[in-house]
Amino acid sequence: MDKPLPFTKMSGLGNDFIIIDNRTGIIEEKDIPFLAQKLCTPRFSLGGDELMLIEHPRAGGNYTMRTVNPDGTEVKMCGNASRCVARYAFIHGIAGRSQVIDTLGGPVEAYVDETEVRVGLQVTSGPVFNVRLKVEDREFLVHTAEISGAPHAVVFLEQAFDCSKDLIHRWGSALRYHPYFPEGTNVNFIEVKDRHTIYQRTFERGVEGETMACGTGATASGVVCGALGLVDSPVMVRVLGGNLSVSFEREAVVSPVEASKRHFIESQKYKIYRPFLGGGARFVAEGTLHPEAWQW
Repeated sequence: MDKPLPFTKMSGLGNDFIIIDNRTGIIEEKDIPFLAQKLCTPRFSLGGDELMLIEHPRAGGNYTMRTVNPDGTEVKMCGNASRCVARYAFIHGIAGRSQVIDTLGGPVEAYVDETEVRVGLQVTSGPVFNVRLKVEDREFLVHTAEISGAPHAVVFLEQAFDCSKDLIHRWGSALRYHPYFPEGTNVNFIEVKDRHTIYQRTFERGVEGETMACGTGATASGVVCGALGLVDSPVMVRVLGGNLSVSFEREAVVSPVEASKRHFIESQKYKIYRPFLGGGARFVAEGTLHPEAWQW
């Protein structure tokens, strides 16, 4: 590629994304992994957590959203990115305030209003509770859930918000690459503060480091904690970049009397369905990328 490339950069609570409207095929398929690796590199290029491509709908939605990590791998979807892309699509006339986004993780409902964007996600696998994994001579009790195709591990950690970045990176990387997860996973360290508040730190697969926010991670944390009976909907998930909201519906899988006898780490108390993720999504810049942005 040797021509300037139109782009938009958006931020979802510090999770930043490079968005390119590729409905006319300005980026060839073979170039996508290379461009993601180059453009997402900070200081040498524009920098971003992921490269997002908007393409024609493939499964009956208003458009298709593709999510490519900085290492060039394409993943099924990203929750915070879907909120940014939904607002982009509304502002640029691609879709209305109410949208359906086609993703590799399934259809995503999106609703754009003046203060936030909400997306309806799916619990595509799990939750699975009480997986004991040992790393660095420490045993972690891990709960897992796949949200719209994005795999997540949820680990309860006291004072998670106060842990050093180095510690989150070390433990997160070790769990992300644990043999229990043959394809890797995202890792969320959380602390439940009250019935409507969770604090969260996330190590993201593909980014290979801690990010300021993770939407599917916040949803996974809400789903796991909701299923264990620790929180009630809606839940505010505090991340480094700000606050996300997670709401859900649920139904009891055991009687209230039986549930009261069970310790929270022992078993699931509720089935969670129809999770929604909400939060801010703002524009940072729009323009054209010079070919030298990827020719270094």
